[in-house]
Amino acid sequence: MKKAFTLIELLVVIAIIAILAAILFPVFAQAKAAAKKTQDLSNVKQISLGITLYTTDHDDFYPSAYFHRAFNPALGGTTAGYVHWSGMVAPYVKNLALYVSPGDKIQGHAPTCFTDFDNNSGAGIPSGQAPNRCTASRPDLVPASFIRNGFVVDQQVPRISYTVNSAFIGRYRNIGDVNRGISITTQSQMDNVSGSILLAGFVDDVSCLSSASITSVVRSASHRSTNALSIDQGNTRAYFGSQEDGATRPAQIWALNAGQVTAPGNRIFDLCRTAPRTDYPLAVYHSWNRWSEGDNYGMGDGSAKFAKFNATINPNKYMWGASVLTDGGAPVLDPITGLQVRN
Repeated sequence: MKKAFTLIELLVVIAIIAILAAILFPVFAQAKAAAKKTQDLSNVKQISLGITLYTTDHDDFYPSAYFHRAFNPALGGTTAGYVHWSGMVAPYVKNLALYVSPGDKIQGHAPTCFTDFDNNSGAGIPSGQAPNRCTASRPDLVPASFIRNGFVVDQQVPRISYTVNSAFIGRYRNIGDVNRGISITTQSQMDNVSGSILLAGFVDDVSCLSSASITSVVRSASHRSTNALSIDQGNTRAYFGSQEDGATRPAQIWALNAGQVTAPGNRIFDLCRTAPRTDYPLAVYHSWNRWSEGDNYGMGDGSAKFAKFNATINPNKYMWGASVLTDGGAPVLDPITGLQVRN
């Protein structure tokens, strides 16, 4: 007699294989995500060390988040392009691929001033963005290596998935910020170096970078820094840490409260995508949930760690800084108690 599987036996085997696949495929996906998260943590670690190495060569001073080559606006403002922290730190990091997170859906923002003549220095143009041809009114202020077909390009890495905390690495852009009282800072000024965030992930949606310097949502504003601060107790208005705040520092600077910015209905990280505004707290520039409601952060001592975003804004361990060092050490207040947060 010939032996063969019955239809029932065959169906049972198929069912078992389907069950095993249903169990294993999510495990494979989780393993892949975990590998990307680990690679991202390595990127953050190496960039953070690059920033630390920069400080050793610059009398302990951190770079500014960015500055205008025409530091005096009377000489042309932003038309001469930007010098970005990543451009200042790049000689210490060297590998430009490290500036792109494996978890970034657009694989990094382009600089604000870049051209299609060299395809963004060969790195390609990110989806949803468009070349921005900046023409210098004072080309003598721009090094020849940053001119492409007569247009200015920024001193910035071609693609970037990370940004800096403006409470420590400030928007020291031009003479207007100097007059406003903004300054660059040193590592030794930090109260808790290992517990203070310097580097965080950049949001992967250009609509969340909406601001006065953007003419449309397709233009990149990757020069911008982030923070976890607000100038109103309800956490609805941005604290820029620059002359955009006015001629003087705001009367009070408030920490973010989880219930006001991450709770359903108040989640500014979703609102910036669906209803872009220019005055959301600058935390919307941050990829707060790139990895399971959290992100990998570079700390003031050059280390890197993963943290849930809500844990970073715990007022008893406020990782974004208990004082705004770049703004004269202004205290950061807990919007619930009115007392200064602790770092």
